[in-house]
Amino acid sequence: MKVLLITHGKYLAADGVASGNSVRAYFLARGLVDAGIEVVHAYPSGLGAPTTPEPRPGIRVLVYDDEAGLASLIQEETPDALIVGYWELIEALPQDLDLPIVLDVVAPRILEAMYQEHLDLSSEVRRALACYRRADRFLVGSQRQASFLLSWLILAGAECLAESPIDVLPISVEPAAEAPPGDIQDDCLRLVSGGVFWPWRRTEDWFDSLIAALQRHGGGQAELALFSGGYVYAADAAAPTLSEREAAWPEQLVKRYGLLPYQEMQTFLRTRCRIGVELADENPERRHSQSFRAMEFLRNGLPLLCNGYTELAEQVRAYDAGWVVDGMDDLDAAVAEILGSPDLVAVKSRNALRLVEARFHYRKTTAPLVRFLREPRKAVWGEPLISLHPGSEATEPVATLPPAQESEAVAGGAEAPSGGRRAPRQVVAAVSGPLKTAIRQAGKPLLKGLARAAGRLGRSDAVIMVSRSDIRPANHGAAVKIDRTAWGLSHAVSAVYLVSDDRRHYWEVREGVFRQRSFPRWLARLGPEPERVRRFLIESGMPADDAFLYTPVADWSFLLRALYLALKSGARLYQAEFPAYGRATVWARDLLGGRALLVEHNVEYQRLADQVDDLPHHGYEMLRKVELGWCRRSDAVITVSEADRQRLVEDGVDSARVHVIPHGVDLEQFERAEPLDLHARYGIPRERSVLVYHGIYMYPPNLEAMQVMAREILPRLERAGVSATLLAIGAYPPEQSLHPNLVFTGPVESVAPYLKAADLAVVPLQKGGGTRMKILDYFAAGLAVVSTAKGAEGIPIQSGVQAMVVEGQDAFAEAVAALLRDPDARERLGRAARTFVEPLDWRAIAARYLELV
Repeated sequence: MKVLLITHGKYLAADGVASGNSVRAYFLARGLVDAGIEVVHAYPSGLGAPTTPEPRPGIRVLVYDDEAGLASLIQEETPDALIVGYWELIEALPQDLDLPIVLDVVAPRILEAMYQEHLDLSSEVRRALACYRRADRFLVGSQRQASFLLSWLILAGAECLAESPIDVLPISVEPAAEAPPGDIQDDCLRLVSGGVFWPWRRTEDWFDSLIAALQRHGGGQAELALFSGGYVYAADAAAPTLSEREAAWPEQLVKRYGLLPYQEMQTFLRTRCRIGVELADENPERRHSQSFRAMEFLRNGLPLLCNGYTELAEQVRAYDAGWVVDGMDDLDAAVAEILGSPDLVAVKSRNALRLVEARFHYRKTTAPLVRFLREPRKAVWGEPLISLHPGSEATEPVATLPPAQESEAVAGGAEAPSGGRRAPRQVVAAVSGPLKTAIRQAGKPLLKGLARAAGRLGRSDAVIMVSRSDIRPANHGAAVKIDRTAWGLSHAVSAVYLVSDDRRHYWEVREGVFRQRSFPRWLARLGPEPERVRRFLIESGMPADDAFLYTPVADWSFLLRALYLALKSGARLYQAEFPAYGRATVWARDLLGGRALLVEHNVEYQRLADQVDDLPHHGYEMLRKVELGWCRRSDAVITVSEADRQRLVEDGVDSARVHVIPHGVDLEQFERAEPLDLHARYGIPRERSVLVYHGIYMYPPNLEAMQVMAREILPRLERAGVSATLLAIGAYPPEQSLHPNLVFTGPVESVAPYLKAADLAVVPLQKGGGTRMKILDYFAAGLAVVSTAKGAEGIPIQSGVQAMVVEGQDAFAEAVAALLRDPDARERLGRAARTFVEPLDWRAIAARYLELV
């Protein structure tokens, strides 16, 4: 197989100053050649003649003069695919090419253009989108870049419902050889930074603080090496001049160098430097960037001193490969530790090489590109959602079929797979047209406003939570968790906003008080038709009863509502409750900055695999892909148990990203509650004990637990001479009675008065995921509990101390009978249970969430 790699850079030569394009192309080519793919590196002849035409086995280097020359080169080489390494070079390709084209957009052009005053941003955006429409696959350097690019691809007309045509391929390197001890040329602890000046990279304030810290702690044994120069292919550009502040930096501490040839630079880094510095003011371009400079530092064993807002900072933290600072105030402590701990610097140096080997080695990073090239496919492009012609503000209307004709068109196309499911392409076609039309008609003003406002807004400490809408009243476990988390957070931040699939309303929570607010009418009208979305999800293999939890997979309006509140309130902390809602929170973070948390109530794909007997394999794989994908792209993932955390880590989520924060409990509610007279309310004879269980019974594990009580446990208690009635509290009870002594109460305003009046709680769960909040409620009520191991899963208790945890129906019935006969034992368990939950007040739990920000 042969690939033509076209880029704006000569093949990387050891004796020349390197551009980022050359470094990127060099390691891409290395990865492809190692996979058995021949590479032809081609670049414009105006950049200079090749140093050697065949620099490595499997790689040849050619030049072309103009578009005609490039067309001839393609015809002569007959490649199987093209990789375009610089976005505007795609304009030089022949229009009639029938080859898969991969476009590398590792540097987000649209963000860079914002800082170049000589460019018309509107024209530059249209030009970039027109270029994108010629490609079939896209390479980016980070997950943030992928999120940013996807929005623009949708505007350009890409069909992205079935899959995203983007592969994350970081700037790649390989670890350089370690410097022999004799090569270390001096004892100075030298920090190094610099590079080509770009208008979006502002470093002066950071270097002021860094130099001040070096003066305080360096003792004459430290210095900062700064490299600077113009872009290698802009020979006529004037050399950058020092600002007044830069000129004032002490010469004995700050040493300045011009740009060095690549090999000479590598030697300098490896033999004379100890710490790489990557510090600059935060802005949208910097937040989405991946630095070539930082990768050169790391590959030469230099730990990195970097900003916490960068995506690379997550990896530096995870591998302990440097120092991450969130503000200038953190620099002094970091520099003091660097200068005072040479052994620590050595450890972090080894970790830097380990990080490169694990995350950025070209053999690993190029794997997605190799997979695509082995089985390339052309992208599906529809009409662009904005005009790509300069000066035009409106697009031509796109004809869409009426519903009846649309159904006929889908049914009359490719044959549907067996089982009556439509092929993914057909499903996408059925929903994409109306989505596009809606965006054209109403979404464009919002998108334009967001593009202008991003990065220029003030911030507040408010939190935006995105999740399901059935949370008030809080009559099931998930609702209680979401409701009480918002309540707890609202006591620690200025406001919490709850966004859901209710397009008209959201909840505003301040100091524990919930108020329902309305979205503007224009915003409430935006979004795909809900029933279409539901059908799409079900046809994709998702269980019908749980499809609502995955609505954001195909409903982009969640993002619009989250962005509206973020722009209005200044909130920059976004919290998704359940995995699919991460789509809105991650995109909001990528567009406006901030942090995105994802709260896992269960490992959902595993829960559904356990509960849904007829879950198709492709449905399971889609659920798994959605959940793990948004976990990986969130800044932090919160699980409610160590078991759930381990499952996510085993399935590929970075362990440093996943944190266990248990369910909380509303202790104040239970302290205030007065016990009800349950015997009188439900006509239960006074001599009978009252057992309780609560949940929603449309959730299969809850109904199954009550069926077990009716068929197995209550009959055993009767045979043992134990008189007991079970109250099953909660919504959606079954239509038919399960047992004379099992009473379904329906939903109640608060469970606390019921629990405080009961004699014993039972949790005979056989299935389910996460941890059972109901047990914590029973503990808060001081109620003794008998549970199965599944019912107590994820809660670190000892059987016989805080609750009785038993297996088997005989053992369960015997434990219930024994406790009903022994009030002292029940009281002892209840006291221990109450002590167990004392630290789990929702305010304390909310504080743990904010520690991750």
